[in-house]
Amino acid sequence: MAVKEKAEKLHKKVKTFMISCVGGDGYPLIKAVVPAKHRSSLNEIYFCTNTSSKFVQAISHDSKSSVYFYTKTPVLWQGCMLKGDMEIVADMNVKEYYWDDKFKDAYPEKSPTDPEFLCIEIHIYFW
Repeated sequence: MAVKEKAEKLHKKVKTFMISCVGGDGYPLIKAVVPAKHRSSLNEIYFCTNTSSKFVQAISHDSKSSVYFYTKTPVLWQGCMLKGDMEIVADMNVKEYYWDDKFKDAYPEKSPTDPEFLCIEIHIYFW
C-alpha cells in the first residue's frame, strides 16, 4: 500500500488531531482538535472551532500550518504529519454540513448560525 493510501486510511479512523500555525510572535501555536464529522480526503481537512480563539487570529495573519494525527496499539504507533495552508470558512452551507449536535453545549445559539462557530479548512500540500 502506498504512503498516501496509508495516510488516507489512518485519517479516517483517528479521533484527535493536532493542528499548528505560526503565532503573531513568530512562534508555533499547537491545538488539539476533534476532526469534523465528515472526512472525505486528505487534500482538504476541516475542523470546527471558536471564532474568538487565538488560533483563528493567528491563521488570519499567516495561513501556513500543519496537521498531525496518530493512533496507537500496545505494540505499534502510526502517525502522519502534513503541511499546508489554513483558511477560515464563513460559508453557511459548509458550517451547516460540519455542525454536530454535540457542539450545542459550547455555543449559546446552539446552532451553526452562532457567530462564535466557524470551520477551518486546511489545504494539504503532498510530498
